[in-house]
Amino acid sequence: MKCTLIQFNSGNNNNKFYTVELLDDGITVVVLYGRVGSNGTRHQYTGGETKYNNLLKSKRNKGYKDAMVEIGNGESAQQYNVIEKALNEINYKDDTARDLIKTVSKKNVHKITDTSGVTFDAGDGLFKTPLGVIQRTGVKQAIVILTEVESILPEFLRLREAEPDAILLDNNTGRKRNANGKAIASKVFPSKELKEIFDKMRTLNEDYFVIIPNKVSNARELENLLFSQKAIDGQKATCDALLETLNLMDDLRKREADLDKDKRDDVKPVFNVEVETVTDEATTNLIKGMFELSKNNAHGYCRNNSRVVRVYRICLNSQQEPFKECSTKIGNVKMLWHGTRTQNLLSIMSKGLLLPDDSPGAKSGSMFGKGLYFARQSTKSLGYCDGGYWTSSGNVNNTVYMFLASVSMGNTFTPMGATCGPPPAGYDSYWAMPGVSHILNDEIIVFKSRQVRLDYIVEIEK
Repeated sequence: MKCTLIQFNSGNNNNKFYTVELLDDGITVVVLYGRVGSNGTRHQYTGGETKYNNLLKSKRNKGYKDAMVEIGNGESAQQYNVIEKALNEINYKDDTARDLIKTVSKKNVHKITDTSGVTFDAGDGLFKTPLGVIQRTGVKQAIVILTEVESILPEFLRLREAEPDAILLDNNTGRKRNANGKAIASKVFPSKELKEIFDKMRTLNEDYFVIIPNKVSNARELENLLFSQKAIDGQKATCDALLETLNLMDDLRKREADLDKDKRDDVKPVFNVEVETVTDEATTNLIKGMFELSKNNAHGYCRNNSRVVRVYRICLNSQQEPFKECSTKIGNVKMLWHGTRTQNLLSIMSKGLLLPDDSPGAKSGSMFGKGLYFARQSTKSLGYCDGGYWTSSGNVNNTVYMFLASVSMGNTFTPMGATCGPPPAGYDSYWAMPGVSHILNDEIIVFKSRQVRLDYIVEIEK
């Protein structure tokens, strides 16, 4: 029997864990406690289950909360290394294509571990907090909290800008002290409105860091917490990547279970996809030309110096027949760009592009409803890749990936502005246009996955 508690309190600079384990002898109770990210201090008691429960009760009474992590390596963890499964199942046509998956996987790991206290265990392919394996319920709850924090952040920043000298967190740093060395209390107190919204954000921060433990050096410093869009975006990217990975792990578990039931003829691979490097010069030059000619000069943030360095042909078997039937029926097929974060590539290679209701995590760009978004302009879609205008996330190595897809647009409808539903009866897609739809760049939105066939992964250097 084992349980881990966490106390995160920005006011007292607490970021502590407390793990209690009742050993198999039924008598010995082992306690490990310390600051999140440290090795902790170990104590041993006797007293069995009564002692175990009393220790937990005492800590919960002091404000500790149950950590939403799975202690240890997780159930049958070594069977479900997503990266290894992807490397083994994907049908590569050449070594360069295999290297693509390795590179994407490494970038995904770096993205998660660089922006949080989450680590990657190369042995079992799991992402773990300093206290254990992250759970799906925890990640989903964390995403809800991040959404709420993000919704009230603008008002907090507005009030904070009006009261820059107000003391929100008393960290006793750089303040005047009396003869005894005690810090003299500041007389600059926040307004009622600022204090109320700050207290709400602080509570949400504490709730979040209980679910997703981070190695926070000083919980009193706002720059270490979720009080900026950059910090929120970093944690959102982490949670999205974690949820994508957990979904793939679930698919792998289901497949293994089906194999155990001797349904080998019915079991499809999780990654039923072919990938090959395009070596044909004519095709490569055609795609490079499409990329360059469709750049928008207004997109200076990603237009300058961005170039195609490599093209991969991709074939998701699950897309071929549905797209063929759909395109034959409604027609109007165009080659369009779709940008995405690197962390989403493995999931897309497994399931294709999913409509927002079927896809985890937070999404960017949904002005025209919950559809799949594409663009004619390469730099428009480039803005949705790592480090792009719409993702607000750094990208150290400046290499990103976009999809070039065949999209069956059918009969298009141009909306007059933002809308939340699919196009009217008789229409198959939205074609939002500048000057009409209150946007700066045109966008094409479809609402059925079978209207899309992914044809190429384009590697771009910015």
